Amino acid sequence: MNKSAHLVRFADGAAELREPPRSGDATIDLTRVLKALRRRRTAIVLSVLLWSMLGLFYALTTPRYYDATAQVMLDSNISRTLQQVSSTTDVAINDSAMDSARLVINSEQIVARVVDTLNLQENPAFLSPPSSMTSQIIGSAIYYARMPMVWLRRQVEAVSDRDLTGEAPTATRPTDEQIAEMTRAAVITALQQQVVVYRIGRSSAFGISYRSTDPQLAAAIVNTFAEVYVSDVLNANFDATERMTTWMQSQLGVLEADARDAARAAETFRTQNGLVSNNNSTMSQDAVSALNADLSAAISAAAQARGRVIALEAVVERGVTALAEDGIPAGLPAIESADFQQIQAELTNLVNSLERVRRSSTASDDSLRSWEDRVLSAAERLFSAIRLQLEQARGEAALRGARVEALRESLDRAVGNDAELGGANVELRALEDRAATLSALYQNFLTRFQQIEQQKSFPISNVRILNLAQVPRFASGPSAKRALALCIIIGLIMGLIIAAIREYRDRFLYTAEQVNDEVGASFLGYLPEVGISEAMSKWMQGRYGGKPKRRPIPLTLEPERPGPSSILAPPSHALEKPRSPYAETLRNIRLSSQIVGIRGKGRVIGLTSARPNEGKSYTSYNFAASVAAAGSHSVLLIDADPHRSGLTRAFNIDEGEGLLSVLSGEREWSDATKRVGDTNLFMLPSLVRSDFAHTHEILASQAFSQMISEVAEVFDFVILDLAPIGAVSDVHAVIDDVDQLIIVAEWGKTSKQLLHKLVNADRRIADKVLGVVLNRVDFRRLQHYTGDDDKASYLGDYDSYYA
Repeated sequence: MNKSAHLVRFADGAAELREPPRSGDATIDLTRVLKALRRRRTAIVLSVLLWSMLGLFYALTTPRYYDATAQVMLDSNISRTLQQVSSTTDVAINDSAMDSARLVINSEQIVARVVDTLNLQENPAFLSPPSSMTSQIIGSAIYYARMPMVWLRRQVEAVSDRDLTGEAPTATRPTDEQIAEMTRAAVITALQQQVVVYRIGRSSAFGISYRSTDPQLAAAIVNTFAEVYVSDVLNANFDATERMTTWMQSQLGVLEADARDAARAAETFRTQNGLVSNNNSTMSQDAVSALNADLSAAISAAAQARGRVIALEAVVERGVTALAEDGIPAGLPAIESADFQQIQAELTNLVNSLERVRRSSTASDDSLRSWEDRVLSAAERLFSAIRLQLEQARGEAALRGARVEALRESLDRAVGNDAELGGANVELRALEDRAATLSALYQNFLTRFQQIEQQKSFPISNVRILNLAQVPRFASGPSAKRALALCIIIGLIMGLIIAAIREYRDRFLYTAEQVNDEVGASFLGYLPEVGISEAMSKWMQGRYGGKPKRRPIPLTLEPERPGPSSILAPPSHALEKPRSPYAETLRNIRLSSQIVGIRGKGRVIGLTSARPNEGKSYTSYNFAASVAAAGSHSVLLIDADPHRSGLTRAFNIDEGEGLLSVLSGEREWSDATKRVGDTNLFMLPSLVRSDFAHTHEILASQAFSQMISEVAEVFDFVILDLAPIGAVSDVHAVIDDVDQLIIVAEWGKTSKQLLHKLVNADRRIADKVLGVVLNRVDFRRLQHYTGDDDKASYLGDYDSYYA
């Protein structure tokens, strides 16, 4: 972009310098992510180290433990009892059956038998196993944390248990048998929680696993579990078979007598009533059954025909217009006619084509009317075909209704003929059915009873042991590598979470992009952190009589003696190192001010900050010295911060005339202005008494405005060192007299939200802001915040340009 383009762009003032906020990219900038991780590397590294130490501590203080596993498998005949009482010969294993078997293995009955077999209630390896230091620390912490609640609960229970006499009831000591029973119950509960029963893949096998610090105890427990479970299943099958045999034997006699009595009663009734049967039914009953079947079919056909009529009438009532607008209705019944289906398909295609024409932006009105006429014509043909189908359906419905009435009349006659023998036939049928049922039940029970009698002599279990656990020779854990790797992963995840939270909550200014996007102001440059030069050290020692305790408010390397109307200049970093990044940033600010400023008059530039102690006064002095040293520019530096008078104190001016004398009319500004050395820089100090509280009225007075107008006609640059914009109102008071406002923000210390609010709270300030300069920048850390599109990322490439 050429110079004329810059002039056109900046012609409307400082507000035009601000770039519009850039929309966020849809992709993740890996470079920014890596820089953010590097910024927060301390938190990540500390988190990983802490968790690694915890992992090593756990691995070194945890006793070795051993895992033992036994395997059992279920046959396809899971329930022997189910097979014995049903005709099913093979019962497939499903998930619910496997879950039931797993619950049985870990049931209280099986666990109790294991405890009693191994006498675990008296086994010290089970009752008091060695524990890790980590679990002891956690347990102690939980214990001491719960102590107040336990004490409070005991006090409440003691109060609630007092009797009417006011005395607490005496506690009875449990007997040895009760203690043993409570110990056994606690051991059973503990073993239930510690043993692990799991299905092996999708097979019908189970694994029984237990972990213990004693390898022999671990193997003994899982093997006993397997043997006890197999024995329990075998005993359960035998007991079920025994109970089933006893019950079936008692029922066989009753069923036999009942079947014989029912057959005799049916034969006697038939002989007494002279009933003749044909395939176990009378002739009249056969006729009634046939008529019932025909009547049911006729009623169904009539209902279908009526439904078809109703559906066609609904379509006809809607008319041709509905067919043309909506196409084929959803309620139209299926019609087995090739011509009808062809008309129907033609209308559907025409309706779809009309919709596409309507949606087309290039279709003409004539074309649209032509398509609408074609659709209407097809709808009329289809409507005529539907009306014809309706007439046919009505005729068919009437015909089927007549058939229903005829069948009903025939059924009534047949029922009348069978009425005379109806009662006897019904009773005979009931007797015959009862006799047949009792006979079939007796035969089924007899067959099953014989099978069970044979199986009682050979009880078979549907469970077998696949593998018994061997005593483990090598410990399963703890694994130092596994614990360390897991803790490193956890530490890395926690470190990343902490880094993300700190990055999200970081509300301070670091980069030019943040100034542009989040503050809404132009970015003027980075001012690096400057140390105390030798000249500055001598100046401060001569002034204070000792070493400086704060950052210096540091024009010439060897200042000359001042004349009668001049003062001695403090050292300036911009003049001591004119080829430094610090001086280059100040020159860029001067160039921006000259481009934006109005030609033909002096520029009134105010420097302020959001908070105190951000280096505003030091920057004001260096900026003024840099402008004065640039050429033939005359510069007036005014200490316009009467609250602290930082510039005045920096120049070691303790008495004489100053800003207050000028504004009160006691002296002219030309008399109170002092020349800094033999340079083009002049300084108007601010000597205000400590008990003077009307600083706002001084700066907001007409005298101040008149003075600024006069000095702007004399000097090329008038630079005001203003008070911070945050807590005091001085900037608001003088903003109308200022041409440009520069905000000095301390890098990494000034809040983005605070600065955005202060800049945009007053429209007058926002319009006058030339930009924001970041002060006291740590260029080494800055590399961790800037992206590839920020020139600050390449400051190292310009070392040869700086001295």
